[in-house]
Amino acid sequence: MPAERPGPTAAIVYNPTKVNEKRLRAMVAAMEAEKGWALSLWAATTVEDPGHVAALRLLESSPDVVIAAGGDGTVSAVAQALTHQQVPLGILPTGTTNLFARALGLPLGVIGLPFVNARKALRAAFSETVRTVDVGRVDAVLDSGETISRAFTVMAGMGVDAQMVVNTSPKGKDTLGWTGYVGAILDSFVRNRRFDLSYTLDGAPLPETPAHTIVLGNAGVLPAGIRMIPGALIDDGQLDVVVLSPLGAGEWARAIHWFWRTNTTYLPRKPAARAAADGSAPVTTSSVRHARASAITFAVTEAQDFEIDGEYLGRVTSATAWIEVGALRVRGSVGGAALPASSLPTAEAGAASSRSGGTQPTSAE
Repeated sequence: MPAERPGPTAAIVYNPTKVNEKRLRAMVAAMEAEKGWALSLWAATTVEDPGHVAALRLLESSPDVVIAAGGDGTVSAVAQALTHQQVPLGILPTGTTNLFARALGLPLGVIGLPFVNARKALRAAFSETVRTVDVGRVDAVLDSGETISRAFTVMAGMGVDAQMVVNTSPKGKDTLGWTGYVGAILDSFVRNRRFDLSYTLDGAPLPETPAHTIVLGNAGVLPAGIRMIPGALIDDGQLDVVVLSPLGAGEWARAIHWFWRTNTTYLPRKPAARAAADGSAPVTTSSVRHARASAITFAVTEAQDFEIDGEYLGRVTSATAWIEVGALRVRGSVGGAALPASSLPTAEAGAASSRSGGTQPTSAE
């Protein structure tokens, strides 16, 4: 049994390469004093452990919230540890894209830039508001034959999103922010490398197709308000699947136009596109197939690079992915079903309603 403490306690998992530890500790101390919380528990991420193991260890001390301070990789690793737990996740997003924080509507400061209003985000993490959201899970088979099971909060896939991760240097991200990904995206479009994809949605097979990209989405908003997956909602209980298969320059132009005109928050949208962005029926074209399901199983004839929440997983030959409904509790979310913590279902009940996964990975790097 942990020793009694004078007030609620936060546990902080921070990425020392993404945050100024001295400043972070000062802000947390100020928030503790303001809110009447006890001294927080602390753990730093490492190359070997991007946050998953650290969060599991901190859970043994029964904190009232576990706060992930770092980029999408740190947030995803900590979220995986908190899936089906009573303890909620708080987020201090300090990465390049901060996709999960964007999907939740958390404070990000300057729109579209890797700048965070840290005090507001920290206040949200120390708030009393808790929201339940879905978590995606994927069992992926690597070209080595190993199967890895991972949770994801935003997206997973192969194609342009994986090439963004593989071909963008850390220096480029640090210097240019999320715009550092643009070169890798354009290179992926120009090369137009395709793979033979076979897949089933909720057990129903679809025709095999030569694809450039397949993206599995729990949420779909990118920096600058761009919707990689229009209509994907983080609490709708569905997995969004987007398959890109343009044949040439003309179809690429139409696909890019479709994404730009219909899937950004800053441009006018036609009624059909606006409806899709609000979570109704997916829009499909000759080069873009968008569908929703509870689960997908897919395979490729040649192993492809695969990413999960912006972290490289490896070269994958097949995978099964599904949505675990309401599996994660998040502090300070904006919008959606915000509830007092006491009114939420137990972690045991959530776990009982979800499919069991495979082995846990040791790293999200």
